[in-house]
Amino acid sequence: LVRPRLPLRVCRRAVPCALMSALLRTLARVFLRICFPQVKQLPPAPLAAWLTDSSRLQPLLLDVRQPEEFAVSHLTGARRVDFGSRAEDVLAGVPDGQPIVCYCAAGFRSSIMATRLARASHKEVFNLEGAIFDWACEGRPLVCGDQPTRDVHPFNWLGRLLLPRDVRASAPSLRH
Repeated sequence: LVRPRLPLRVCRRAVPCALMSALLRTLARVFLRICFPQVKQLPPAPLAAWLTDSSRLQPLLLDVRQPEEFAVSHLTGARRVDFGSRAEDVLAGVPDGQPIVCYCAAGFRSSIMATRLARASHKEVFNLEGAIFDWACEGRPLVCGDQPTRDVHPFNWLGRLLLPRDVRASAPSLRH
């Protein structure tokens, strides 16, 4: 009896790759909580509930990724800001009581931005825990322009490890 090798190899690799990316995302979340203990982390499920609750003041969603990443997908209603932006520029025109949720690919850039905004005396600043990678992996809504999408730009080689294939866009790696 001859067993076909290719389908078995693909099946054996598919599950470990998905598990590996989930494990790596968990490690990334732990790492970010250690590196940024002062940043309030907001997991995807509570943010999703908040965005559908019309009785609550809606947060300003700040996407702290590069234009190429934002062009592939983003959360509905998000405003893209440059990672290097000064807090004063980002907060210009934002009411003091306006909650802000920052996100990037995995959470590092957005944690830095959340720290800057909080240091600039803005009170309600959160980081989307796990960022857009966890949001997409949980099947939450993303848009490309005004069309729904599942794809997320992986940013770099590490992002390719953190994102499972079913949500990873085919896009070139970027640099900070």
